[in-house]
Amino acid sequence: MRLLRGYFSLKYRVFRRERRPDDGRRGLVVLQIDALSYVELRRGIELGYCPTLSRMVREEGYTLRRWFCGLPSATPYCQAGIFYGENEGIPAFRFYDKTLRRVITCNTPSGVQYIRDRIHAPGALAGGSSYVNLLDGDAQTVALTVATRERMSAFRRLGGWRLAMLIALHPIRVTRMIFQGALEWLREEWERAAGELARKRTHSEGLFPFVRVLSNVIVRELQTMAIVLDIYLGVPVIYSTYMQYDELGHHFGPSSFQALRDLRRTDARIREIRRMIDGAAGRAYDLVILSDHGMTPSSSYRVRFGETLGRTITKILETDARRRGDTPLRSLESFAPMTEYADMAPQVIATVAEAAPPERRVYRRALRRLRHWVRRKYTLRGLILPEKYRVAEGHEVVVTYSSCLAQLYFVDTPEPLHLTDIARDPRRANLYLELLRHPGVGLLATRNGPSVHLESPLGRAIITDGVLEVLDGRNPLEPYESSDLVVRAVEHLVSQARGGDITIFGAYDGYEIVSFDDQIGAHGAAGGNQLHPFLIAPAELGLDDARIEDARDIHTTLMAKYAMPERRGRPGPNGGADGETSFSAAT
Repeated sequence: MRLLRGYFSLKYRVFRRERRPDDGRRGLVVLQIDALSYVELRRGIELGYCPTLSRMVREEGYTLRRWFCGLPSATPYCQAGIFYGENEGIPAFRFYDKTLRRVITCNTPSGVQYIRDRIHAPGALAGGSSYVNLLDGDAQTVALTVATRERMSAFRRLGGWRLAMLIALHPIRVTRMIFQGALEWLREEWERAAGELARKRTHSEGLFPFVRVLSNVIVRELQTMAIVLDIYLGVPVIYSTYMQYDELGHHFGPSSFQALRDLRRTDARIREIRRMIDGAAGRAYDLVILSDHGMTPSSSYRVRFGETLGRTITKILETDARRRGDTPLRSLESFAPMTEYADMAPQVIATVAEAAPPERRVYRRALRRLRHWVRRKYTLRGLILPEKYRVAEGHEVVVTYSSCLAQLYFVDTPEPLHLTDIARDPRRANLYLELLRHPGVGLLATRNGPSVHLESPLGRAIITDGVLEVLDGRNPLEPYESSDLVVRAVEHLVSQARGGDITIFGAYDGYEIVSFDDQIGAHGAAGGNQLHPFLIAPAELGLDDARIEDARDIHTTLMAKYAMPERRGRPGPNGGADGETSFSAAT
C-alpha cells in the first residue's frame, strides 16, 4: 500500500497543487454505463462478462436494483435530472423550439448548450469532475463534456492541457491504445463483412468504424486515466459515463454479442478504479455504478417501409392536397438521407492536400487517393449526422426523430396545439388519421385541455392527474406497459411546452419496437427495457428501498448528499446531508 502511494506520488507529482485536503467527508465516484438496462446487466453477469460487478453484488454486499428513469428515456433528460434535479423542457433527444424556429439536437454542442443554459438549479458536481457527460453538473474539472455553465473553448471542454499532460504521463497506455484501436477497427470490418454475408441487419456503416475506435478504445482509456488521477487527488465527487455499450447496442442490438462482450472491457476499467480507491485514494469514497436508461431491440422504420417517417408525412400531405385541390402543408424532417455535412470528411482531406507545398507531389497525390477512398467507403452521410439544425421559414410541419420516439410540430402556429386544434383543420386531421393507420406507428399522444389524449389502433384513452381512463376499445398503452409509473411519465412527456403537437411512439410487438432512426437498439419512448435501468451501490446508502420514479430522484436520494457543504442541508451521517437540500428547494 505504501509502495503504491509512493509510486503515484512520484508519477502525479506535476498535479500536486490540485490535491484536495482530506476533510473527513466521504467522496463519491459514479460510473454510468450508458443505456444498459437492468435485464441486460443481469444477462451480462450470468454470461460472465462482468466479473467485477458480479463480485460486488454477490460477494461484497452491494445493492443491485432496478429503477424507473421517466420519459423520455434519453440521456439529456436523465442526466439533467441526476445532476440538477431539474429536467423540464426536454421532451426528446431531438425536438423543436417553436419560438426560435430551431431543431434542438443533443448530439451537437449547440443543442446541449441550449438545454444547459435553461437549467438554473445548482449542480451536484460543484467542486468535482465531469468526464464524458452531456452536461457538466457545475463540475470544477471537465473533460470530453459537451456543455458547461461557463462558456469555454472546445479544447478546454475536451480536457485541455490537463488531459494532454495525462496522456504524456502514460506512454505505455498510449501504445496499448494504438494497438487496441487497430484491433477494434479490424474487428469492426470483420463483423461488418460477416453480417453482410449472413444477411443480418447491422447498421454499422458510414464513419461508424472510426467512431467505434474513438469511443471503445480512446475515450474509455482517457476517462479512466482521468478518474484514477482524481481519486488520488481526493476530488470529492466524480461522475463519468462509459458510452460504449450504447453505441454498440444501437448498431447491433442490446442483447448482441458485440454489445455484451464489450462490457468486459468496461468491467476491467471499473476494477482498475476500485483498486485505486482501495490502495491510493486521497479520501474515503463510495462507488456507485448505474445506467441512465435502458434499451429495447428495434427495427428501422426506413428499412421496413422503404422511406423515412418524414417522407411518409410529406406523401400524406401531398396526397390529401391533390384530393382536395388544396395547397399542402409543407414539411421538413430532422432526419435526411443527405445533408450539407455529407462530404465533410473528404473535404477536410482535400483541404490538407491543397495546403501542402506544391513540390510535395507524392504527398498530395496520396492524400487525394485517401480522399477518394474515404468518400467511397466512409462518407459522412445522414446516418452519422442526420439532423439539420435550423428550420426554414417556409415549412409548416416539422418532425424530429429520437430513436423510437418522434415529435411532430405544426409550426405555422406558435402556440402548442391541442387535439381540438388539430381536428379543426382538415389537413391536420387527415394527417393524424393516416398516421394512426400506419403499421409503423404504435401510439399517438396529444394535449387535450387539462388531460392527455392517447390513441392507437387498439383504442382511445385519456390521462388526467396520473389516472388513465379508456374511452373506446382497449387501453392504447397496453403493449408498452400501463403501470402507474408509465402512465404518469407519458402524461408528463406529452404535457411539456416544448413537446410535439403530436407525440409518436414506434409500433411495439412485445419484443421489437420500430425506430425512426436507423437503429437495431432503441430508447426514448416506452416499451421493453428502455425505461428500466440499473443501480449498484453500497448497502449502507440505503438505496435498495428508495423510491426512484424519475431521474430526478437519483439527485435527491444520492447526488445531493455529496454536494458541497455550503449547498447541502443539515449534516447527515458520514458527512452527508439529511432531509431537504437547496437542490430540491430550487426545483
